[in-house]
Amino acid sequence: AQQHKGYRSVVVPSLPAVLGYAQQHFGRLSLERVMRPAIRLAEEGYPISRLQRRQLGWCLADLRASAATRELFLKRGRRYRVGETFRQERLAETLGRLADAGVQDFYHGEIARAIVEDMRAGGGLISDEDLSAHDAPVRCGPISTAYRGGLVLSTPPPAGGLQVCVGLRLMEELSRGQAPSDPDDICAMAAEVIRAVFHERERWSVHPRDVSPSLLRWLLSADRIGELSQRVTSAMNEPTPADLSPGDPGDSGETTHLCTADAEGNVVSLTQSIQSLFGAKVANARLGFLYNNYLRTCPRHRHPYALAGGCVPRSNASPTIVLSDGAPILALGAAGSRRIVSSVLQVVAGVFQQGLSCADALDAPRVHAQSPRTLHIERPAATEPLLRRLRARFPRQRMRARHSYFMGAVQAIHRLEAGWVGAADPRRGGTVAGVC
Repeated sequence: AQQHKGYRSVVVPSLPAVLGYAQQHFGRLSLERVMRPAIRLAEEGYPISRLQRRQLGWCLADLRASAATRELFLKRGRRYRVGETFRQERLAETLGRLADAGVQDFYHGEIARAIVEDMRAGGGLISDEDLSAHDAPVRCGPISTAYRGGLVLSTPPPAGGLQVCVGLRLMEELSRGQAPSDPDDICAMAAEVIRAVFHERERWSVHPRDVSPSLLRWLLSADRIGELSQRVTSAMNEPTPADLSPGDPGDSGETTHLCTADAEGNVVSLTQSIQSLFGAKVANARLGFLYNNYLRTCPRHRHPYALAGGCVPRSNASPTIVLSDGAPILALGAAGSRRIVSSVLQVVAGVFQQGLSCADALDAPRVHAQSPRTLHIERPAATEPLLRRLRARFPRQRMRARHSYFMGAVQAIHRLEAGWVGAADPRRGGTVAGVC
């Protein structure tokens, strides 16, 4: 339980270092100017949405259990109502200090001291040495693979981009000759590919320290993808062995994704997360923010990401950009824990294999098959012929509502001849905006 929530589930936050690095190396505006809108939003607040009220309800007991979360995220001990204004004055003060003193303050200065003091008081594991050792991100190149005449770029381990690339290559290989057009065939293929991708993830769980160009070339090679394709094809009509582990279905995540493009052709696909919904369920009362609970992603058994001092948390984040003729044509990413990988896979395939618009690809019903014997499927796709067809392969069939929260939420932008078009997933909160 301590690994799942509370102060002992927290790892060093990396987002300030990552965003500060990006601003310093790629930004034109000052840090103070860039942070001004976020500070204003925290000060002035915004109206609570229906989804946010539901999320507060899901975690209400945990939020009430901690004095800091009760004060910061509840209104006199109750959930905020839809439309009520939610303000974060203490977070605004923290953001203001970062804007004035710089991101280094989070790891070396006053903010760092406030974090360490709170960790000591709450029995947490993070020390001032831990913070000071993580003040700069490790910059590394993307995972890349050819796909339907273009180039897919995504995030390397410990994130989920490798699984996205393997899945897209496998879909392309299985569709060689002609991509399926029947909705049942599309869902059946997606289910098999997603299950194979997660099986490969556990079979070849690559730690960042072990990533090498030769290993990535092999994992994405034509021979390797061909081998996976043959394995999937030969297994499609065979029942799944009953002794396979059902796997971990994952939980609701606290992840946000955004995409943006400017008039000069620059594109950003950015995913950030504190792991579970409301993270560790504890917050820094002085600084006004929740802590992550990323230590829960580190297994206790023998594993490249096993729980240990200095261990690296594993992530499903898969911000992805697709290039055509060397220029970005699609940028996307998702929230949704393990469903991030499966959602990104299905949306990219919808656009490039099925010819859907970006909005239609996000709207289309999805499947998820992370566990060997369990299929999650949104009801519009759950036809009786398809369920009968897949019953031997997936005896545990879980029906999900149309636009199910469980399936995650993809945000995407797509470049057409007339310019960029944005689309927000109807499954969760999200919006599209343009500036002329």
